Amino acid sequence: MNYRCIQQSVLIAAMACLSSCAYMQTHKNIEEAGRQHAGYHLNSPLKLYKGGGQYYLQAEQQQLRIHYPAIHDSIFLNQNNALTLTRTSGETSNVYFPISKGTGEVMQLQNGYVELETLKDELLDGQINSISSLPAGAHECTIRSTVQGEPVTWLAPAATEPGTNTGTAILSTLDKVLVDWPGTVLYNLAIPVMAPFVFFHQFLNEE
Repeated sequence: MNYRCIQQSVLIAAMACLSSCAYMQTHKNIEEAGRQHAGYHLNSPLKLYKGGGQYYLQAEQQQLRIHYPAIHDSIFLNQNNALTLTRTSGETSNVYFPISKGTGEVMQLQNGYVELETLKDELLDGQINSISSLPAGAHECTIRSTVQGEPVTWLAPAATEPGTNTGTAILSTLDKVLVDWPGTVLYNLAIPVMAPFVFFHQFLNEE
């Protein structure tokens, strides 16, 4: 067994002995650099339509790129684990999601109230029946309710991800071996040292 194999074996063994709650994942961003994913974006002002007895909410279909945080830490820095989605320069189009009669009626009430995140969850439930053009005779409804929340973007679950080419796969593997694995070991070893400083920083900010 040559020195390189021994070195990799030691790294793997060390990682197995450490907690798996924290790990580096920069190699994932290398893999995602050349990929685009279909997704949707919902923002205010909203557009509500009714056609054929069904309410539809308009969303924007976009091409998105995924970015992962360099370090995933489910305990120590658990506020920074979510991946982010950024729109690429590709073209966008409108898509119409069916929503319930109750939601459609609430959105037209002067004293109604809806949140974008809640609407997104309903659109996800009805996405299998989404359409690219409204049915004949559909008309726009006036939204009078209060709409709150930050704009929301999400991936289309059925979207097919492009494969990774050979060059990108090699770079990703090298990054995993030379950066992510050693970085994961060092980060886990540093947690006991960093923990008191982070604790006091969070405590002072809360005060």
